[in-house]
Amino acid sequence: MTMSDHDPRVKLVPSEEADLTEEVQLPHEHLDVYDVLEQAYQIAMSWKGVSWAKGTTGDQLKRAASSAVLRYTEGYYADGGNKATHWKAARASCGEATAAARLLAIDGKVATSEARRVRGLWSRAMRMLARLLQPR
Repeated sequence: MTMSDHDPRVKLVPSEEADLTEEVQLPHEHLDVYDVLEQAYQIAMSWKGVSWAKGTTGDQLKRAASSAVLRYTEGYYADGGNKATHWKAARASCGEATAAARLLAIDGKVATSEARRVRGLWSRAMRMLARLLQPR
């Protein structure tokens, strides 16, 4: 028995009808904060002079930047108080990423203007996450 045998609302799509190449926008991607987090991640990951080896500031930046995106996303789908927990963690990861970007600029691994640009995006994301955390 398939799931559709039990629930008439479920329609199974045969594989030849499914268009797996079409980009799908998921619900968590509709809020601007996701775009800001993703843009900051993409910019930071494009930096050529950074070592991404384990234990380096670049590694710390990569983990913090990806954590911000992933924790925001997980929080979007979480229930009740878990939502706030994940969004606070996403905000903290943004703070960590801004510090790592600043250190990379101080160390001469990234241009100060590039670090400032991405730090501005993470700062904006932190403000957006703080607004999401406010009771309505």
